[in-house]
Amino acid sequence: MDIPSAARWFLLAVAAVQLVYAARALRPALRAVPGERVDAWLAFADPAVGAPMSVALAAGHLTALLCGTAVLGPVLTWQLIRSFGRARASTGRAPSKPGSA
Repeated sequence: MDIPSAARWFLLAVAAVQLVYAARALRPALRAVPGERVDAWLAFADPAVGAPMSVALAAGHLTALLCGTAVLGPVLTWQLIRSFGRARASTGRAPSKPGSA
């Protein structure tokens, strides 16, 4: 895979920013109370896995990029599912029960 040198430097800068975000998200994840742990750890895992993926893409290492995608995919999916649940809870609508009118 041929990546232009400007794109490589940009991806390395993105990886550095993601590492900063991961470091900032680690402390709240470690101190999270039981009801808030999942969201805090997902907020940490997203940039923590994204940084090595950016480096792998900058280096042109497709195997590492695919392995990172296999880890990051479920993290992002679970974040999306939890955000839909929070949106439903904030509107005050309870899920409809089958058979009720």
